[in-house]
Amino acid sequence: MQINIDYMPNNIELAPSSESRSPLSRPIVVVNRELLIHSTVKKHCHTWGQFVYASRGVLAVATAENRYIVPPEQGVWVTPNTDHEVTAMSDVELTSFYFDNSILSGFPDNCCVLNVGAFFKALILESRSINAGYEWSGADGRLLRLIRDKLIVAIKIPLHLPYPKDFRLLAILTKLQLEPSNRNNLVQWGNIVGASARTLSRLFKNETGLTYSEWRQRFNIQVAITQLSSGETVSNISLNLGYESPSSFIYMFRKLTGVTPGFYSQK
Repeated sequence: MQINIDYMPNNIELAPSSESRSPLSRPIVVVNRELLIHSTVKKHCHTWGQFVYASRGVLAVATAENRYIVPPEQGVWVTPNTDHEVTAMSDVELTSFYFDNSILSGFPDNCCVLNVGAFFKALILESRSINAGYEWSGADGRLLRLIRDKLIVAIKIPLHLPYPKDFRLLAILTKLQLEPSNRNNLVQWGNIVGASARTLSRLFKNETGLTYSEWRQRFNIQVAITQLSSGETVSNISLNLGYESPSSFIYMFRKLTGVTPGFYSQK
């Protein structure tokens, strides 16, 4: 069983790009797209690796195991043969890089969020103008190989939201999705789903690699980023997530992300 955490109703479904359904014409292929807010590129996979990046706006990338939400300072590495869907949390200018398996040495073995610094971002923006028939041995090919090298050494950012599979944990997650302000502890959840707090604690750690408290904070971060990108105020978000004050919410947000909530507001 897979949980689909979707904070935005009535998403517009889009087909994957034509390039994702055809053999790669070059070792690295660049695909540019504009996505309107609340639109989703339907679940699909391909045999090559992909780096998903938005030069404008906030993206969500979901796989069977994790959910990632990223602004223009981050991107998502998707490993070959991984089912994934891409959702625009705001209007988005999307750039995807498809990497042939022959040049994947050094890339992360698992899907992850990668940091995009100022120089790396400039390289990506420059690559948006590369046409499909570029020369691999020419200047455009060298630019794309530099982007590949920068991706290999990019810093991983641990803000993904792992999905558990146990039916009791999924019941908790479904309740939280409908009611993000719910502040139940594991004892209270145990009374609802029929398990001891100790059992739930062990399951969360075993299935997600996080404690319930850590998982809940990441959940709150993703809910908050979604709402911030839609123009919601920090005060309302902190109230909706059950925090005692905006300052306590801001402290938690900055501790986990390294930036204030304002960084994600209407990007």
